[in-house]
Amino acid sequence: MPKRAIASDRVRKPSIPFAQATIAGGFMFVCCTGVDRQGRFATGDVRAQTRQAIENIRALIEEAGGSLRDVVKCTVYVTSREDWAPMNEVYFAHFAEDPPHRVSCIVSGLGPPDALVEIDATAYLGTD
Repeated sequence: MPKRAIASDRVRKPSIPFAQATIAGGFMFVCCTGVDRQGRFATGDVRAQTRQAIENIRALIEEAGGSLRDVVKCTVYVTSREDWAPMNEVYFAHFAEDPPHRVSCIVSGLGPPDALVEIDATAYLGTD
């Protein structure tokens, strides 16, 4: 089954060659940090970065014809235990009804040095 890349003008283009998101077998795979379209991290705290990461995920899923309601699984990485509760506030505001399965990790660092949170999401769109 072929895979295809998804890109959105609402999300920053990667500086290295990788897909913003990929669809295969009806599933969409996307991972985002709190970076805006201009490549700047959302100002403020982990709440702002979580909000931006979810908005990036939303933009890519919408580009493929879906919505956040189609997200079936997320893995959330945060760099500080103190950021756990504020990240959850924003996360569950976006996934309040029938939230996806979630795996959560506290990590010592993420790829982009200023990243406080990264969210890896899988959505089921049902078609390729």
